[in-house]
Amino acid sequence: MSKYLFLHIFLITINAQVIRSDLCTNQIAMSKPVIDFCLSRHGSFYFRCCYSSNLTDLIGIDLTHLDLTQIPNVNQYPNLTNVTVIDLRDNFRLKPSNNEDFLSMKSLNSLYLPESYPCPGDKHIWQIINHTSDPAGFLCENPKDTCNVSTDLCSELNSMCTSNGPNHFLCLCKPDYYGYKCLRHGQFPFGTFFGTAISITVIVSGIFYLVQRRDVKND
Repeated sequence: MSKYLFLHIFLITINAQVIRSDLCTNQIAMSKPVIDFCLSRHGSFYFRCCYSSNLTDLIGIDLTHLDLTQIPNVNQYPNLTNVTVIDLRDNFRLKPSNNEDFLSMKSLNSLYLPESYPCPGDKHIWQIINHTSDPAGFLCENPKDTCNVSTDLCSELNSMCTSNGPNHFLCLCKPDYYGYKCLRHGQFPFGTFFGTAISITVIVSGIFYLVQRRDVKND
C-alpha cells in the first residue's frame, strides 16, 4: 500500500513539474466545490490541486486562504490553462489586477471569487452569477463565448475571433491567410523562410569566424 501511494504521488509530481510547488502545497484542499468536482471526475488530489483520472491535467484547484493579492499568471503556471474549477474565496485582499486575469484559461467553467472581486465581465460574460456563503463571495459559472457577445472584436477582413478565457479573445487569420493584418493569401512559405534564415546564419557565422581568425594571426 505504501509503495502504491509513493508511486501515485510521484507520478502526479512528475506531471505537475511546471506548476510551482507553492500553488499546490501548504495544505490539503478544503474547498467543497473543488472536492465535489474532483470526486465527480474521479480525479486525484495532490494537496490543493485536483488532477484528471489519467494524472495528466490539472482540472481543479483550491486557492482559498492564501492571502493572494492578484490572480496567478498563466505564463508562470502554464498548467492552469486546463483548469475547470477554481476557488479563490477567503483571499480578502484579492482585487482585479490587470487585463490578463484568467487569460488563456479556456476550460474554466466555475469560478469562485471573494466579495472584493466581482465576476470579470459581469453578466455580459457569465451565464450564472450567484452570491455564496461560507465562505462569502461570488460564483461565476458557464462563461459565454466572448466572440459571440461582441461584434467588433476582430475588424480585419480576413481575421476571425476565438475565445481565450473568460472575457478574453484572440484575433487569428482565417485559413489560407497570414501576415500583417492577414492580408497575404496562400500557405506561409516555410521552406523559403527557413532556407533564407539558415543561409544568413551561415554567412554571418562565416564572417565572424574569418574576422576572429584574422585577429588571432595579427596577435
